[in-house]
Amino acid sequence: MISNILLPVDLNHPDSSAKALAHALEMVRQHDATLHVLTVIPDYGNAWVGSFFPADFSEKATQETRAALEGYIATNIPSGVKTTAHVLHGTIYREITAAADSLGADMIVMASHRPEMKDYFLGPNAARVVRHARQSVLVVR
Repeated sequence: MISNILLPVDLNHPDSSAKALAHALEMVRQHDATLHVLTVIPDYGNAWVGSFFPADFSEKATQETRAALEGYIATNIPSGVKTTAHVLHGTIYREITAAADSLGADMIVMASHRPEMKDYFLGPNAARVVRHARQSVLVVR
C-alpha cells in the first residue's frame, strides 16, 4: 500500500512538473496517501563560491523558496489533499533520495525532460534518482 508520495518540483519551471503532479494526485486519491512536495535549492558547488554571497543568503533563499512552494501548492493542489511542503538545500538528486528515505516515501513521482547528449555523460537528476532511490520511481515526461 502506498501512504506517502514524494513529488519533487522545480519552481523555476513549474510547467515541467504538471504531468507528474497529475499522476501524483491520481495516486494520492487512489491510496488516500499524503503528498510530500519537495523543492531543492541547488548547492553552490564550491565552498569559496558561497563566500561571495551575503551571510544571510541561505536563510533568505530558503524563506523565499518556501513561500514560492506554498504558493505552488495553493495554486495547483486541491485543498482536500493531505500535503506537506519541504525545502531542502544541496545536491538535487541526493536531497530527493534522502528526503524519500527520511519521510518514509513509498513512491517518488517526478518529471523529466527529454535527455540531451550531455545528459548521457553527466546524467540528469531523474536518472540519478532512479539509480539511487530505494523507493519505486515514476518518471513522467
